[in-house]
Amino acid sequence: MNPKILITGAKGFFGTRFINRYKAEFDILGLGSDQLDITDNDAVIKAFAKFKPDYVIHAAAIAATDFCNQHPDLAYKVNVQGAINVANACKQYGSKLVFISTEQVFNGNPEAGPYSETDQPIPDTVYGQNKLEAEQKLLTILDEVWILRFTWLFGLPERHTSINPNVIWNALQALINGQVMKERSNEFRGLTYVHELIEQFPRIFTIPYGIYHTGAHNSASRFEIAQHILTELGQQARLSEILEVNDAPRTRDVRLNTNKLAQHGLQFTESKNAISQCLKEFHFR
Repeated sequence: MNPKILITGAKGFFGTRFINRYKAEFDILGLGSDQLDITDNDAVIKAFAKFKPDYVIHAAAIAATDFCNQHPDLAYKVNVQGAINVANACKQYGSKLVFISTEQVFNGNPEAGPYSETDQPIPDTVYGQNKLEAEQKLLTILDEVWILRFTWLFGLPERHTSINPNVIWNALQALINGQVMKERSNEFRGLTYVHELIEQFPRIFTIPYGIYHTGAHNSASRFEIAQHILTELGQQARLSEILEVNDAPRTRDVRLNTNKLAQHGLQFTESKNAISQCLKEFHFR
């Protein structure tokens, strides 16, 4: 009998691709926000009572930084209280929980990354603060929980899946629309190919519970990544016309040290090479 997985945020960038990949290998119940309001505790309990999942992947969240900053009460209700509701249901029905968190818990740290799991996060956005608080509360509710702090996932549009703003898709849209890309040479973050993550994801269910930094290493700035993408797309001769530096007032470095996860066999291709692999798989090169 296939393990039963309930995934919240099932209509998102990660969720739609995860379901497509594993729908024949797991018994998956994917619930979007229109199917399950995670802020409604009774609705969450009813969903668990009916499906009785072995594993839960809690990917539902309001992740738009500006929106969260502008609507902190709603962001807290979804990102913190919703996660607590899911965790309590996991405890009641004996489900193991994978909680999707974010590199943005380190967005306010003054020192440069990459950050390890032992570094103290200092989030300076409502979204980052929500995620850190949710992490802390879930660890008091459940013993059987994996907290995965994701780096920025990238990929391209596919049939019956969602797309998110990401480095490759942003570059293609700029080229299609004839826009000049304006990228920061003083921003650094991990960039992970969504399919490389999804292919390895079932291994998460076999490793010790705890917090894990999840995704690819990247030493390049956002500007250097944009240069790489445009070069891979055959635009090297036009770089000075279609790409400009637009630095932020201060350096932002939210890269994660993923050595802990690598020790358990989950390793990721360095970001530039992963971008090239993605473009190759979609026949852009």
